[in-house]
Amino acid sequence: MNLSELNSVFPKDRLKTDAESLGVYGRDWTKHFEANASAIVFPENSEEVQSLVKWARKNKVALVPSGGRTGLSAAAYATNKEIVVSFERMNKILDFDSIDQTITCQAGVITASVQNFAKKKGYYYPVDFAARGSSQIGGNVATNAGGIKVIRYGLTRNWVAGLTVVTGRGDLLHLNNSLVKNASGYDLRQLIIGSEGTLGFVTEVVVSVTRPPQAPQVYLFAVNELSAVMEIYKSFRNKVELAAFEMFTDVALK
Repeated sequence: MNLSELNSVFPKDRLKTDAESLGVYGRDWTKHFEANASAIVFPENSEEVQSLVKWARKNKVALVPSGGRTGLSAAAYATNKEIVVSFERMNKILDFDSIDQTITCQAGVITASVQNFAKKKGYYYPVDFAARGSSQIGGNVATNAGGIKVIRYGLTRNWVAGLTVVTGRGDLLHLNNSLVKNASGYDLRQLIIGSEGTLGFVTEVVVSVTRPPQAPQVYLFAVNELSAVMEIYKSFRNKVELAAFEMFTDVALK
């Protein structure tokens, strides 16, 4: 594979082929595979991703998207000399719209950064999980991440108001344009969400935010039977607005 053409698009510090980088960026948290990437590239905007895809299409080179690499399904693994596309340099929050209550950001923005930005503006981004400090918003979209508050707020899908996507042909698509009411035809945005990078690279995301919740109350119940867990859930679901509902066993606690 001749990577020299990519040097005109990606400077030396944004095109890595050393063994350490290949090992770090060519995998996720899954432990059952071996990373075998050929190079790592670090685009900084949608146009660079577009140029990369067109080059890869011309040279018949496979690309693998890489976000925070916190997944456990091997989706971020490069196992057959693919080029890994890391979005960690596409980490800018681009816009905030107080009327539509949306935040526009590049795909590499850390989930916690979106949450903190929303909080500073007096709003709340509710998609939340343990990997919030390292997962990226583009990866959340690609996997349709749910998280711990899905009972009340739903999946990532429910909070994506618009997307910018580079397709496998190198076309740049702007999907939905943050419209709340859009009955104009096929909603390709929803098709991209959860597609794991198989239909294109998400390069920018517009997420909706909402009013922050009141101070939550946390209850802990100890029960003797597993069936009681769902009985508690049913009782509370009918009377209060649950944000999360988790369980653990005595074995897990030990």
